[in-house]
Amino acid sequence: MNREGHVGFTLAVVGSILYLLDLVNTRYFMVLMLSAVFSMLPDIDLKLEIAHRKHTHNIFIALSLSIAIGLPLHLAGLDFIVGFTSCLAGLLSHIAGDLLTYMEFPPLWPLVKKEVSLKLFKSNSKPANKLFLALGIAVLIAYALKMVET
Repeated sequence: MNREGHVGFTLAVVGSILYLLDLVNTRYFMVLMLSAVFSMLPDIDLKLEIAHRKHTHNIFIALSLSIAIGLPLHLAGLDFIVGFTSCLAGLLSHIAGDLLTYMEFPPLWPLVKKEVSLKLFKSNSKPANKLFLALGIAVLIAYALKMVET
């Protein structure tokens, strides 16, 4: 997926979960928005020119980075849960989104080294990426409307 696809997918997935669990307030809105920002982080491998989806697209990195984001917030007297949850939700949704594409990678590394993919569409598919962005925006609007109502 490209950047807009990942942001949309994250907004759709995380926003839907928060909405359905009735976790609708400014704290969880911050989690939702930060998760969309963090969802772009795994593709740093493209900027660093290292193997794509090899080192940055797995549960070990997702958990490690989430702790690395949450812990300094906690030490600064801020909210560990918001930082940790936002980062973890964003990274895991990125991994889940990339599982939908053709390129295989090991998302459960280091527990399972098998590379997998659902091969539903190419990662650069404009229709798929636009669809996820539109869906994410729709969920974001629904979430915001519910937040205003409460």
